[in-house]
Amino acid sequence: MCKWGFGIDKNNNDTDFGIELKEYLGGYGIVKKEKVIDHFLKKYPRGYSLRTINRKLKNIAEAGFIEILDSKQIKKYGIEESDGRVKYIVMKENKEITNHVDSVFKLFDGGNSEDKLAALFEIDSYKKVYVLNPLQLDILAKNLNKDDIELTYQILVILSDHIINKNIQPSNIPVLLGKLKPLLVDNSSLLKKRPALRGHVIALLGMYNDKAVIDQLIKDARTMDDLSDVKDEYNKRYTAKVIENHRTELFNLERELRTDGKDKNTKALSQIRDQAKKNLGIADRDESISIPGIDLTGVDLK
Repeated sequence: MCKWGFGIDKNNNDTDFGIELKEYLGGYGIVKKEKVIDHFLKKYPRGYSLRTINRKLKNIAEAGFIEILDSKQIKKYGIEESDGRVKYIVMKENKEITNHVDSVFKLFDGGNSEDKLAALFEIDSYKKVYVLNPLQLDILAKNLNKDDIELTYQILVILSDHIINKNIQPSNIPVLLGKLKPLLVDNSSLLKKRPALRGHVIALLGMYNDKAVIDQLIKDARTMDDLSDVKDEYNKRYTAKVIENHRTELFNLERELRTDGKDKNTKALSQIRDQAKKNLGIADRDESISIPGIDLTGVDLK
């Protein structure tokens, strides 16, 4: 019998189910039971019924491999759940690793920069079996500091992985946004030492539909020699909604740039807006067409 082999069903179906459940939970840490059930129903529409999945989850919980928690029990993970009927599932395995990483995380309470960096690398080395909870993400967010570029960059990598890839949100989003925005104010030194840092910041702000993304885009379009140098930072699906929500402001900015003779930035801004529409499924238009049915290539619009 394998480590997650339960040997409960005669045909060992619980073993296969348990192994896949472990892999799924390993990527999220703690997950709504409803989401787990939905995963198996969609992946195996003819293999598992709702009743079968619930029975298997109950068997695995009774075997001591997972814990099914109610809305009160999940508060220790920093999750506030208003619906008392909702259940969550968390793995009980790897308790020793969990205790170790939890102890390492305490360095963020009073450790120096080197201690915190060491803690981040240690946490990252266990990312396949350990997932940070919302309260821990809050602590990481509070440690963002433009005067400590390397620490800030490594924190952003972990925050991006949890928020964007694993959909685990901090419990105090306003604090996170408040710590992210100053990283865009004076970013010359940040860009030199960690060019990818700014992209993480813009992606995270975009995830929360924050207007700081638009303010930075406007600044870049007006001050940079070539906006296309940072176009990829704005072309993500995470920024699409906030960009499209400010369609009028950005349309007028295109007009302003064209009037000022900043043709490269006009084109780059138009491409950024087009990509946002494509990411939202609104449009898929040819770059040479600025107005439907009218070819404006080479036309002087000043």
